[in-house]
Amino acid sequence: MSYLVLARKWRPNTFDEVVGQPTVTRTLKNTLASGRIGHAFLLSGARGVGKTTTARILAKALNCSKTESPTAEPCLTCASCNEIKAGSSLDVQEIDGATHNGVEQVRELRESARYNPARDRFKIWIIDEVHMLSTGAFNALLKTLEEPPPRVKFIFATTEYHKLPDTILSRCQQYDFRMIPAKDLQAHLRHISDTEAINVSNEALARIARAAEGSLRDALSLFDQVLSFSGNEVKDEDVSALLGLIDRELLTAASQAVLEGNNLALLELVDRLSDYGADYRNFARELLLHFRELLLLKVSPEGSTLLGQIVPEERERLLPLAAAFSEEDLLRTFDVLTQLDEEMRQAQDPRVSLELALLKLGQMRRLMPFSELVERVERLAGGAPAASAVPPRAASAPPPLRSAPARIETPAPPPPRAEAPRAEAPAAVPAPVVSAARDATGGLLEQMLVLAQTRPSLMLPLRSAQARIEGDTLLLEVSPDFAGFAGMHVDEYRELATKAAGRKIKVQIGAGAPAPAAEPSREDEARERMLKEASREPAVQEALDLFGGKVVDVRESK
Repeated sequence: MSYLVLARKWRPNTFDEVVGQPTVTRTLKNTLASGRIGHAFLLSGARGVGKTTTARILAKALNCSKTESPTAEPCLTCASCNEIKAGSSLDVQEIDGATHNGVEQVRELRESARYNPARDRFKIWIIDEVHMLSTGAFNALLKTLEEPPPRVKFIFATTEYHKLPDTILSRCQQYDFRMIPAKDLQAHLRHISDTEAINVSNEALARIARAAEGSLRDALSLFDQVLSFSGNEVKDEDVSALLGLIDRELLTAASQAVLEGNNLALLELVDRLSDYGADYRNFARELLLHFRELLLLKVSPEGSTLLGQIVPEERERLLPLAAAFSEEDLLRTFDVLTQLDEEMRQAQDPRVSLELALLKLGQMRRLMPFSELVERVERLAGGAPAASAVPPRAASAPPPLRSAPARIETPAPPPPRAEAPRAEAPAAVPAPVVSAARDATGGLLEQMLVLAQTRPSLMLPLRSAQARIEGDTLLLEVSPDFAGFAGMHVDEYRELATKAAGRKIKVQIGAGAPAPAAEPSREDEARERMLKEASREPAVQEALDLFGGKVVDVRESK
């Protein structure tokens, strides 16, 4: 006898054997038991989740000859059940929409529907991939589908529900098949391996279940492929090598290197992947799932159903890693790896994208947690001594990446502000303005300064300028440092002068003598001394180390 693949050998024969679709099977069983049976059923869902299998079971339940009416528990021994299983029943026709998608085939179906079943209770058509029917074929089927003969049933199956016309959907009872959870796939594979006397670990079955991505048929096909390679003694490394899966040790090594911020280990890991011949995108996806398991271990209490998604042996091994990461670390990791998956789809060199992403993860682990940062700032604000503060990070640690979400950017220190004038002294007027005020053009220059307040770059040359008027021309002598700039903007200064004078004024720009360097005053010397003394304060040193700043101003406390 020829070999029968597992997907066919272990095809369910009853509703109770269908894996991972309790809602659909319960509804159909209740429908059959109550006798409220529709004339058209639409089964939709992804590939390999049990649509065609359920359609055959429904056909057996409708035509089982051991009972006088449709039953939720077909006998599986009568001639009708056996013929439906073998695909040789005259009254149950299974066709696919891809090859029977024309109007002529639908007309033949309508003509055949007029006649009674040859032997069974109902004449049943199972149309697989019904979305492949043409528009004309759908239109030809509408009338028969809406008002079929009393002993005719239609069962449609499709993977692309959205392609069906609304006129077809409204005439069918719709059943949506979900993706099968990995734990259900693993449990079914374990049942098969125990029955077939196959020696395989739970970890290997879990990897096959994850690779199947919710499809039972894919899981059984992969398992068949593994058995062809290993026989009845399946090793974990055989599963990884055959299916192109990433070794769990590599994933653990990657997360450990990220935890330690070991950039060299991360780059060496990518080199090992290259030698191993692994797909970089596949590794990135597996690493994302690995960090998801760490997050589940981190946030799930003992006994949570979420922990059932992780193999018990793997759970014990990952617990120390999960405890070492914070939730913020893991969430930032998800962001980086999600972006990496998008980048690698279009990257010319996926290896470089993977290396950069791993280095970014290693750098982000060196960031200070926000809660710790706030705590240190509060200690400094409360006057706590530096000894009680958390020691600063090692100087050898590289600075955090700018793209890290948790980075606290320290704003650039503002320029030193001039000392405020004392209350008992009259307000000081800038020296250039005073000198210009002694001239007849002082008022004009002051008005130009007022008008230029919205253009700080134009104000700077005016503050140190000397001005005089000769006829209708304003001569401005600016500092040599601003002469080039002012000459480039002579038109703007002409507009300011015209607005300030209320009449048309010409402007000429000239370079004056540089201002002599002012000798440091006693106040400046005292301020410099206070700056040095403040920089030596322990609390100030702690703040400077924390934010990477410098002391720019000192004021006496009142």
